[in-house]
Amino acid sequence: MSIWLIGAGPMAALHAAVLDSMQVDVTVVATSATRAQPLAEKHSMRAYTHGLERALENLPLPDAAVVALPVDKLAAAAEKLAAAGVRKILLEKPGGLTSDELLLVLTAAKSTGSYVAIAYNRRFFASVIEARRRIAAAGNVLSVNFEFCEDAPRIAALPTPDRIKENWVLANSTHVIDLAFHLCGQPSEWTCDTKGSLSWHSRGADFRGFGQTVDGARFSYFADWRGPGRWGLEIILADERLILRPMEKLAIMARGSFETLPVEIDDTLDKKFKPGLYLQMKAFLSEEPDANLVTAEQQLNAINCIYNRIANY
Repeated sequence: MSIWLIGAGPMAALHAAVLDSMQVDVTVVATSATRAQPLAEKHSMRAYTHGLERALENLPLPDAAVVALPVDKLAAAAEKLAAAGVRKILLEKPGGLTSDELLLVLTAAKSTGSYVAIAYNRRFFASVIEARRRIAAAGNVLSVNFEFCEDAPRIAALPTPDRIKENWVLANSTHVIDLAFHLCGQPSEWTCDTKGSLSWHSRGADFRGFGQTVDGARFSYFADWRGPGRWGLEIILADERLILRPMEKLAIMARGSFETLPVEIDDTLDKKFKPGLYLQMKAFLSEEPDANLVTAEQQLNAINCIYNRIANY
């Protein structure tokens, strides 16, 4: 299988390590030779440093592409790849900064039959796989609470473009939101409230909501970016509470006990590579569609119906 890895930055490097271990034919497509050449040499890959548009003009199309560019450049690259007819595209989250951007990707993909998946790697954590197994064994989720607190001073100091910071819920916090509804069902009826602002995020700083999922689970969420906090997810089943805080680890509280106990998981791949990336790539490259991958169509619906409501976008 031939694959183009679009980009040569930190996220592209993490994908390159995974692809290297899978022994596939990879070309790093980028505009920076100083980044792309060393990355390609490290993993015995080729480098094409004249950019995506010229690659599409001059190189044979790959079987698949992995787009690992800055958030504000994701959609444009994916749209070009899909319009050219690249059969499979793994697009780093969130796929685009607005629903309009992602709609262009989806339109191009539908015109050529391209499959586009959005890379929410937390769905493939060993901890999440075990949580999913326990939820299936229990039969249903009773309730779930999740937090997507962000470290505001750290983000304010980042050299990240203002447009990305202004859409930070979509650009970053959706890792948590996506995972909560993936495990417990999509929201069916809910109330949300967003208040406050920050210098870099004008449309909200305090996010709260509650409701019910299509599977009957009650849910609530909370995030106050004005003070300290961290990401977390707690799921209540009939006989145990599942705790993902940090999300790379799983702990449980059994009925009749107040003790929180860690669950042993085989997280070898999550320690060798960026957590979730190996199994996500394996699912993407599989011939059979994997239900744990987010399709571009599902992501567009989530942006319009969930993320924009939560974030006040």
